[in-house]
Amino acid sequence: MRPLRLGFIGLGHITVKSHLPALLPHVAAGEAVLQAFCDVDAAVLEEQAAAFGVARTYTDHHAMFEREELDAVYLCIPPTLHTDAELIAAERGIALFVEKPQTLDLGQAVAFEKAIRKAGIVSQVGFMTRYYPAADRVREILAERIPRHANVQLLYSGAPIRYWTSRFELCGGSFVENTIHTIDFLRYLYGDIALVSAFYLDRKPGEERGPMNLPHAYLVNYRFANGVAAQATTSRCLTDAGVSKWEVLLVSEGSLIDWSSRRILENGQVIWEDPAPTNPFAAQATAFLQAVRRGDPGAVKSPYSEALNSLAAVLGANESAARGGELVRIEEFLRQSSGE
Repeated sequence: MRPLRLGFIGLGHITVKSHLPALLPHVAAGEAVLQAFCDVDAAVLEEQAAAFGVARTYTDHHAMFEREELDAVYLCIPPTLHTDAELIAAERGIALFVEKPQTLDLGQAVAFEKAIRKAGIVSQVGFMTRYYPAADRVREILAERIPRHANVQLLYSGAPIRYWTSRFELCGGSFVENTIHTIDFLRYLYGDIALVSAFYLDRKPGEERGPMNLPHAYLVNYRFANGVAAQATTSRCLTDAGVSKWEVLLVSEGSLIDWSSRRILENGQVIWEDPAPTNPFAAQATAFLQAVRRGDPGAVKSPYSEALNSLAAVLGANESAARGGELVRIEEFLRQSSGE
């Protein structure tokens, strides 16, 4: 069995700390090979190529695509830096793993999705929360309930650890950059989101913290296509506090589920626990490689087409907040963004 040839565009934190370690067991087993690295920062490129034993390096992804025969490419770059890598991969029949948020330009995402779907390539967006065993378990539980609504609280302490995640214009804000994981998880449980309205508490002049210009808080309401409602609150007010809070509550008729990746409580009682810590990046990597090996686009939990509604839902929240809380219809928002 020939190992799958993998290329990487972007060697930042998520690639080096999460994706590459998750792939190393597959490399050791001869199932995959780290064939080529690409990063615009030559110093980072040299350092990481040496650390992971990769001989073929590029500072231009066009050169990498032109010179390498690849089975799959990991595209892990800030959302404002997407240009044509997705289109090149689709044209060449190369499977594609794309980190979230896929882009801040919804029209661009629609164009990428069309190219990926037309090419029939395997694609995966990095929504690793779907790969926790607790995600599938609560999905099974909710199938036996009558879901009504959900409440999400993500109250972050500390400042963002990278410059681009500190700037609203570069990351789309914390709701787009971070909370998208939890919104996608709710979609994994309830299906597509149809409506969104949002209010943000913006920073006033002089309230910036270093490079951080993100809103203090994001207050977002959703209506799913199946009628379920959800509220999501994200806060960046606890920069100097040593406390944070992360909570996902799923409310059904007669059922209050408090969900986390390790434990599920229903009506105050523990009904499921993960016997050992699960690395969702490892599970995600395994699923992606298996799908690439089989040439099966449906073998991953979050292909690009499926992930488009999650992106539209968080960018739609930004759009609603910019319009003073005006209701945004996701299907209409997608059509308008694509120029239809």
